[in-house]
Amino acid sequence: MTEPIHVALAGCGAMGEIVARTVYTGLGGLTAAIDPDPRRAAVVAELTGALPFGSLAEARRAVRVDAVDVRVPHHLHSGLVLEALGAGCHVMVEKPLATTLSDARAMVAAAADAGLVLAVAENYPHLRAVHDARAALDAGRIGDVLALRSTRAYQVGGVWVRDGWRHGTGPSGGILLDQGTHQVSLLRALVGPVEAVAADGDLGTVALTLRMRSGVVAQSMLSWSSPGPAAQAEATVLGTGGRLDVVVDYEGDEGGCLVWTPTSSEHGGKENYYDSHRLMVLDWLESIRTGAEPVVPGEEGMADLAVVVAAAESLAKGGASVAVRAVGHAGA
Repeated sequence: MTEPIHVALAGCGAMGEIVARTVYTGLGGLTAAIDPDPRRAAVVAELTGALPFGSLAEARRAVRVDAVDVRVPHHLHSGLVLEALGAGCHVMVEKPLATTLSDARAMVAAAADAGLVLAVAENYPHLRAVHDARAALDAGRIGDVLALRSTRAYQVGGVWVRDGWRHGTGPSGGILLDQGTHQVSLLRALVGPVEAVAADGDLGTVALTLRMRSGVVAQSMLSWSSPGPAAQAEATVLGTGGRLDVVVDYEGDEGGCLVWTPTSSEHGGKENYYDSHRLMVLDWLESIRTGAEPVVPGEEGMADLAVVVAAAESLAKGGASVAVRAVGHAGA
């Protein structure tokens, strides 16, 4: 019998509670629910049977912790991840990996030096729609790729803004940092690395123009100010022989890859976006058990972040195109 992995969930806010409720209540193995707010830690503890703590150090003194699932605000990722890795714990960290490339590099290096798994909780590479889209592109089903676009547009509210750190000019504020790595990850999964990016907009709505290494041009629109349906085409690839859409459904099970040509149309296997949370955790735990690389290792999260950092530099330069720094083996 495989020995269980003892997991601490660090951060019991909006995302932490969702993961506790939708993943760990059925999975088991959660030994600690960590949050400086004892009320939030208590909620997750009651859901999962874990014990509540105010810090990782406190949890480690009381219970066994083999791995830490980090779901704290973005600017707190680096310190907590390095603490966990330094204690010999494997880590999964919510996207974005960090708020700076120097912090991201330190996290990736620390995991490599310690021989520990560092995975990034980035949803899109786990979606069947993305896998099906990439397979269709590799098979040439829509001909040569001409261009692509992505859209992440909705109205943010409720638990996502109750603590205020997503808004304003703080270290975790603005849609570019909060949602930019999502769309970069999606675009990179479809057509490969990004060479340069130009950005225009503000904290709530940002437009990106990306030049991919393949020569293809992509556009991405991010907005927190526009309502939208639960199921949306978040990426569209235009080809010489047709087009495909990656449809993401946040409420039902109508997500999937839609492939259209002048002679046919097909909607691939259907799914719900939030299924990816379970898949991410299962993939991370399997990587810990087997030593295999997770679907989104730290290097991939750093490659996504490098594009967002370049986009932020472009915004500061009035929309000028900025080259994306090469990082890790991902090459973005």
